[in-house]
Order: sequence, then structure tokens, then C-alpha cells
Amino acid sequence: MDRFLIRNNKKPNDGTQNSEPAPKKKKYDESSVKVRRYLSEYLGLGFSATKSDPVNAQCVLCGQVLANSSMKPAHMNRHLSTVHPSHVGKPIEFFKRKQEAFASNCLEIAKVASVSSKALRASYAVSYLVAKQKKPHTIAECLILPALVKVSEIMFDTKTATALQSIPVSNNTISRRIEDIANDIVMQVIEQIKLTKMFALQLDESTDVSGEAQVIVFVRYQDCSDIRENILFCQNLQSRTTGEELFKVIDKFFAEGGILWDWCLSVCSDGAAALTGKNNGLMAWIRKKNPKVKWLHCIIHRQALASKRMNAHLHETLKEAVKVINFIKARPLNSRMFKLLCQEMGSEHQHLLLHTEVRWLSRGKILNRLFEL
Repeated sequence: MDRFLIRNNKKPNDGTQNSEPAPKKKKYDESSVKVRRYLSEYLGLGFSATKSDPVNAQCVLCGQVLANSSMKPAHMNRHLSTVHPSHVGKPIEFFKRKQEAFASNCLEIAKVASVSSKALRASYAVSYLVAKQKKPHTIAECLILPALVKVSEIMFDTKTATALQSIPVSNNTISRRIEDIANDIVMQVIEQIKLTKMFALQLDESTDVSGEAQVIVFVRYQDCSDIRENILFCQNLQSRTTGEELFKVIDKFFAEGGILWDWCLSVCSDGAAALTGKNNGLMAWIRKKNPKVKWLHCIIHRQALASKRMNAHLHETLKEAVKVINFIKARPLNSRMFKLLCQEMGSEHQHLLLHTEVRWLSRGKILNRLFEL
């Protein structure tokens, strides 16, 4: 059985035995690579030259590209005979016509791609205007685009109007575009905060008409030599509106955006217990992250609180003014008669502003309008 075994008779290299040096690998030299030139005779085989560097051969029938190293008559002839056997032996004029048609198709494809890119930009521009004017998303599809098409047909030509119809402005498309624009603006604000590494927050929690609890956060930061204020985010609260839940929402947004609590200088809010509580309020949770954060009471809420404890004479005057205004605004007939009275007197305004206890910020506005009348 020993004859079937392959014995390892090699001894380990102990320095006494000289082994032959391993052959050196040849280094790849780009300058030594042969670059083939395109010859005009290749068009008779159905191949034209590309605009790449180095030049390659491209079939004018199917568009397949042969690399520069494969740009040989044998390879071209084999491609023509195997892929396009019905065109073997055609004159060179035939392939010239095919080359012109192929180039024309490439130009049309590039033109369509360019138009699609412009249509995409136009779609974003329309979406931005719709969001800026706070209009419903369907207005672009129902009004804006048909109006543009009609104007183009009248002032320009049908071709321009047809090109405008390629702009995507459907309801869902406008919604997605607005979402993309909003996300991009938020990312720009976050990048500015990361550059300055200092900011102040102003936030409030409220419930809308549908019963959804929402928290809205504004941020103030430095942009070069300017102080800017932007809305940072507005999110729904899924469960309770406690200080801990508010902190979790804000902290999650900061973690996703890479914003550190150490950069926060102050927080402005109203005096609600969920926001300013010493133990479980939002400020208590924020101070666990950054003990140096200062809290400021919102001046608008402070004004509303001060108006509740004003001088008795001033409070009675405000109460009577609100009663008179709401009496006129409560009935359509009273509003119409008051409008006629203002027109006869030549007043600057013809309507009064309605005051409600929910919209407590309207106190000053209604008094100003009443004084102007």
C-alpha cells in the first residue's frame, strides 16, 4: 500500500537550502495597451464609431457596442452573420441609411429625456406654489394645467400645449412633491443648526377641531449674521399629552436629525403643567439632558393672562365692545345693515371682526377695528 501514498519528502526551510525565487508578476502598463483605430470600411460590416475615448464600434442595426480590443473585422463579420444574417452582403449605402436613422433615434431619445427632466422641475414648481397659497392639491390638475394648455394654444402653438400636458400634476403627485419639498426644507434647517451648534425652541401643544393632539415646534438659530426662525416640525401625539410623551417626540426627532440637546439654549412655552412641571413636565425632562437650558414664558400667552386681570373700567369697556360686535356679527341682517351704514358714512372698513373666547388673540384686533370705524 505504500506505493499508493504520496510522501512529502520536502524538509522545512532551515536556511541551509536555497529555494528558487518566485517569478515576478508583470505590472500592467496602460501605455503598452494597443488602441485600435476605427476604419471607414467597418461601416460595410454594419458598425459605426462611437464618441467615446478610446473609440468603440457600435452596430447600426441593434446598437450593440464592441470594445476597442474587439474592434476587428472578424468579430464584426461574425456578429453580422449570426445576429443579422439577412443583411449580409448589403451595400454600404444601406448601412449609411441605417446609421443616419440610428443617430436620429438617439437624438429623439435624448430630447424626450430632456423634456421629462423639465416636466419634473415644472411639477415641483407648481407644487411649491400650491403649497404656498394653501390651495387644495386638485387645483393643479383641474385648473392650473388646463389654463396653461389653453394659454399656450392661443399665444403659441399646439406643439407647446402638447408639451405642457406631459407635466405630472395629479392629486397624489402634488402631495408627494410637497412632501419632498417639506423634507428638503427641514434638512436644510437641520444642517444650519448643526453648523451653528446653538438654537432656541418655541413650542406649544394643542388639540385641533378633530380631537387630534398636536405639538408644534419652532426653532430660532443663527445663519451667518442673521437670526432666522423656522418651523421645525409638527406631529400628532398618539397617546397622552404628558411632559414625558412630548419629550419623547422631540427627542426622537433630534436623534434622527443628529441634533444634540447640548446645543439648546432656551425653551419658550406657555405655563401649562405638562410643559413647565418641575418633576414630570417637559422642562424637567429637557434639563435631564441639558441642565443649563433656560425657560421663558411666551409673551403672547402672558398678554392673554394679563388681559384677564386688567383694570375693572378697562375690562368693562372691552366686555361691552365684544358684546356689541358679536351682536352685529351674530345675524346676517345686522351685518348687512351695518355694511350699508359704513358705506353711507364713507368708512375705511365695512365689516367688524368676530371675537370668541377660543381665539383669545382677537381681542386687540377687534378693538383696533372698532376704533378705526
